[in-house]
Amino acid sequence: MSGVPGSWFRVGVSVIAHDADWPAVSREAERLGYDTIATTDHLGITAPFPSLVAAAAATSRPRVATYLTNTSLWDPEVLAREIAGTDRLTGGRLDVGLHAGQTGTTATAGLTPKDKVARLAATVDVLDRLLTDPEHTPRPVQRPRPRLMIGANEPAELELAALRADTVCFVGAHLPEGGGFTLVSPDEFARQVETVRVRAAEHGRAPELNTGVKKVVITDDRRAAAQALRPIAPHLSAAQLLELPTLLIGTHQEIADQIRGIHDRYGVTSFMILAAHLHDFAPVIPLLREG
Repeated sequence: MSGVPGSWFRVGVSVIAHDADWPAVSREAERLGYDTIATTDHLGITAPFPSLVAAAAATSRPRVATYLTNTSLWDPEVLAREIAGTDRLTGGRLDVGLHAGQTGTTATAGLTPKDKVARLAATVDVLDRLLTDPEHTPRPVQRPRPRLMIGANEPAELELAALRADTVCFVGAHLPEGGGFTLVSPDEFARQVETVRVRAAEHGRAPELNTGVKKVVITDDRRAAAQALRPIAPHLSAAQLLELPTLLIGTHQEIADQIRGIHDRYGVTSFMILAAHLHDFAPVIPLLREG
């Protein structure tokens, strides 16, 4: 079993909805012990930054985060304003996740995947410059700026994240244009982590490693549950699904042990759980805190 202290693990919950009761869900997440309350950046749901202001206003302890901001939808200077203002309104509790974006608007429909990654890199440059500039207003509360997380799966994204992110979010899936996902294998996930760690180390960096959990299944028969999930990843065996950091399967104790094993194999210490699993996962949190 891993010797990593339970306090090293950070667990967040991501709320993706157009009609979420942000004060209520945020207070519940805080009561259950989650470290971060997050939302994503899709059209058709409540905009991320006002949602996070509402989450922070209803709570006192958890951090709030975008998970992840779609940089294809934003002018970088406007995004810098939103980040700085939200950091001020949340009392310096904001973490900023960025991603090249899977979907877009009519105006961005012509962007290729390469264009989107280039836009992501340019956005990181602008945010680093403006959010650390003492003359730029509004200024964020946090110094030198709020933490930046970069969601990555493809090679160019992994390279950018290794060199620039404070937290690297391993998406753990290929994201085809227009929606959906294809889970990567455990071996591919491990290769991505190794690529990021080596490239980061070459530049004297050691970013936090995070992943987004796609499913939490509470069961006393892990293998049967994994087999039942094969339709979402028919290219992977049940045994491979049980190894994935993006699927947490078992009793609460087995999932806590699985997370420690994920740390041992991949070095991941930060996990984002979907709000659909808010209560199912919650009993795992005190088990992780036990060390």
